[in-house]
Amino acid sequence: MTIILNPVASARDSSNATTPQIASLEGRTIGILSNHWKSMDRIAVRMQTQLREKYGAADVRFYDIPINGAMADKVKAAAIAECDAAIVGLAN
Repeated sequence: MTIILNPVASARDSSNATTPQIASLEGRTIGILSNHWKSMDRIAVRMQTQLREKYGAADVRFYDIPINGAMADKVKAAAIAECDAAIVGLAN
């Protein structure tokens, strides 16, 4: 017998959320932080397209993080100041 595990879960109730929630990405600026593994570069371009076309993001900005270390404080500050939300990508 084959068992297929589906990692998709139902949305959590956000009424007791301990982290900020964004109801919609429409009109928002989204940051993508990438360590530039080849797979992450490909995923980031696809995410950019989907964020704009499917979710109505106003802007998608890319930020570079080192492949094997912490992001620079300057990059972190820029992402926080310029974006409503950020996706941290560490694709291997």
